Amino acid sequence: MSYIRWTSDRMSVSYRQYYLQGDDFPTVYDDADTVERIFEGNSLAAGGPEHLTVVTGTHTGWIRLTTEQGAEEPPSPGLKWETAVDVSVYSTSGNLRLFRWGGDVEEEAGNFATAGEGWYRVRVQARGRDAGEDHESADPVEEHSLSVWPAPPQPDVVHRADDAFARTHYDPTRPPAEPIQP
Repeated sequence: MSYIRWTSDRMSVSYRQYYLQGDDFPTVYDDADTVERIFEGNSLAAGGPEHLTVVTGTHTGWIRLTTEQGAEEPPSPGLKWETAVDVSVYSTSGNLRLFRWGGDVEEEAGNFATAGEGWYRVRVQARGRDAGEDHESADPVEEHSLSVWPAPPQPDVVHRADDAFARTHYDPTRPPAEPIQP
């Protein structure tokens, strides 16, 4: 399997969030309830047409983030990740880029819509969200991994939900969230 990989040891997050966004998101689509869907859903990420929102433990500061763009699903999450979920998003523009809160794009991370317009699956993995919640140092203690590949839409999959935030908000008895159609 071949992946395009990008890593930042100092990815800036604010208000506990970072995003994937497409060119059409700010103009055509609006998803004001994304964060609410995270709290009521898988506890880590939610998406819709042209976007994905990820919730961190770190309110404002730095996390370590590794991203991968590939043609097929990556291997199953390892045990080192406390929380890991898969979410479907649709790209209408053929562009999905990594954004920090406030609209700043991480250009070096590249375009995650590697197959152009269409459906993608995103695996978000996190560890250290609990430590990040109370952390005030310039050195990150929280780490995330984001993998994106073209795939038909499917309901959310929670591989693991084992940090305090996930244990508080994720309810495995609720049906998984369905993809939001464009």
